[in-house]
Amino acid sequence: MPVINNYREAWLAKANIDYFAPFISLWLACNSWYRSHYSDLTASNNPEKEGTDRDFINKLKTDFTRRNHLYKNFEDALLGSDEKKKVSFKTNMELLLFSLNRAELQPERLVQKCSFEYFLTDYSLKDNPQSYVNIIATPRINKDNTVHKDDAENVIKLDTKYIVNDIKIVFAGLIELIYQIRNMVIHGHVKPEKDEHDVIKYCYLILNDMMGA
Repeated sequence: MPVINNYREAWLAKANIDYFAPFISLWLACNSWYRSHYSDLTASNNPEKEGTDRDFINKLKTDFTRRNHLYKNFEDALLGSDEKKKVSFKTNMELLLFSLNRAELQPERLVQKCSFEYFLTDYSLKDNPQSYVNIIATPRINKDNTVHKDDAENVIKLDTKYIVNDIKIVFAGLIELIYQIRNMVIHGHVKPEKDEHDVIKYCYLILNDMMGA
């Protein structure tokens, strides 16, 4: 009789998705979009001089109009009427929170680590430790596990964790965080280990939803 080999573990290993490459490809798609969408950042007196990545990121983080479809999709995924989409997006946000705490990624130019406790909304203030915003909220919880009525309007529940109910701050900080992680990957400052890979995975899934892919 023929020998039947069990290749389960080998095939399962091959089935695991390495999110590093898809994350960079997705960022390139995002980069292409914002450079085209905000082409007005090109100097009018010198059309050959394009805006820097920082110019585009700053514009992207501060455009809260419907023109910015990343912000529009972010708002819809976090607060919209599609419950399935909201649950998925909020779960990925919380898993990103946890994976960041495990990975402890420190960008070279920032004074704080990548964390939901240190969201940077204004890059020009990156050298001031007091300019980083803690978006993690700790509302009072009633005995029935509901949020106290005086705190309910100030928080957004992810899965088990809460964040502040200021989506402009959350969006701006999240874009900056993903951009910083992109920079760390490109420059080889992220170890190819599980905790770091989890960060990349959830950055990819969140950005993918914001891109409307």
